[in-house]
Amino acid sequence: MDRYRSNYEEQITPRLTWVSDSQLEQIHYASLEILERTGTVVQNQEALKLLKDAGCRVRENRVWIPAWLVEECLRLAPKRICIADRLGRRVMPLEKNRVYYGTGSDLPFTVDIDTEERRVSCKEDVSRAARLMDYLPNYDFIMSYAIASDTNPRVSDLHQFEAMTRESSKPVIFTAHNAANTEAVIEMAAACVGGEDNLRSNPYIILYSEPISPLIHTDEGVAKMFKCFEYDIPVVYTSGVLAGATTPVTKAGCIAQINAEGLAGVVMAQLKKKGAPIIIGGGATPMDMKTTVTLYGAPETSMNYAVMTQLAQFYGLPNFTEAGCVNAPLPDVQAGVEAAMTIMLTQLEGCNLVHDVGYLEGGKTGYLPFLAICDDIIDMARYTGAGTRITPEHLAVDCIHDVGPGGNFMGHGHTFKYFREEIWSPRFFVRYLWEQWEARGKKTPLDLATAKVREILEEHRAAALPDGAVEEMQAIIRRREAECRD
Repeated sequence: MDRYRSNYEEQITPRLTWVSDSQLEQIHYASLEILERTGTVVQNQEALKLLKDAGCRVRENRVWIPAWLVEECLRLAPKRICIADRLGRRVMPLEKNRVYYGTGSDLPFTVDIDTEERRVSCKEDVSRAARLMDYLPNYDFIMSYAIASDTNPRVSDLHQFEAMTRESSKPVIFTAHNAANTEAVIEMAAACVGGEDNLRSNPYIILYSEPISPLIHTDEGVAKMFKCFEYDIPVVYTSGVLAGATTPVTKAGCIAQINAEGLAGVVMAQLKKKGAPIIIGGGATPMDMKTTVTLYGAPETSMNYAVMTQLAQFYGLPNFTEAGCVNAPLPDVQAGVEAAMTIMLTQLEGCNLVHDVGYLEGGKTGYLPFLAICDDIIDMARYTGAGTRITPEHLAVDCIHDVGPGGNFMGHGHTFKYFREEIWSPRFFVRYLWEQWEARGKKTPLDLATAKVREILEEHRAAALPDGAVEEMQAIIRRREAECRD
């Protein structure tokens, strides 16, 4: 399999439309009403000044944003953002119906592939996940997947970025503790692509930052976003919520609030810099009222993402969402159902950046073989999303005539020509009859995935970094460690 055949060139994408255009308008107007009537808290002083100067009503750190300003800033925000990989190839144009999959970040626990024991995550887990993602063809971008808990906590985000960049050349979505560390990540990324100018023209990094629901934009969250815009680095600015706890429990109310928080981010971004590359969306998960667990794998979550994707397309903006994140603690039947359903829906909806693939236990635990299983699931979803080809050759009328009544198509050249593209072939799923399966050792998909992961970790290496880049990244980390002590 071609490692770089990750996004089918012909993404016909049968469109899955969840709500009507008039319903989208109702959500949009509800979000405008929230911003104009209820307002939002902004804790960043630069953003407060920008908002006040633009015509917003401001009282201390409470801001009321008029609808006309939201509409104006939506027109300024870029409708297309093109992301490169570390090698400078423009591999992820964020456009309507272009779907890209990747991991999530900062998992506190890992099921060790060697011991099969659940333990606290460390920097080596970030490295291993990045190496695996660099190899698997259906992952388009990476996030840290694990927390580098064995490093200095004040710069653990920098250690995670170093591990990702050393082990993969794919685009990176990174998290950062604060604005100073965000700038350090940008410096590290520039060292890996030959300088700041190259990074500006072909960014391979995206910041992930969040407001705090309900309706609070923190000082650091906004400062990190603003720091990226100074270097033309794209930013995902999206809420992570619990419906019924930090938003209304109703799906429509949850989406209206998340959308209002995202639109406030768009306004601040465009006031900071016209054309600032911002990506909207969010984590619209309900809370289980019996356990308080975040329900990533629930149908309500997927239903919310379907509407939020339509909203982003209504605005013409790139969006960020999630799939393949399951509540099952182990990669079992439940995990497979939750992952397959959510990944398939995001493909058919035309979401842009789909993260958190391969999370277990509702975003607490990672296990590398499950990531490999999800690669097959993504491939199946992409095959489905590419649609059915209807051409004279594919209608095969001449072939049917040649074979005739009672014939057999196995020996015909048409079958040989098209069977590979017309019949999807998985890497890890088992399709043998019982006797064949027994003869091959009764291996399960998880057995096959585990063996492949071990092979990849042992043999695969990412494209080399420029001379001196590793040393420069490590020097930046040491500098930040020293600054944090002062």
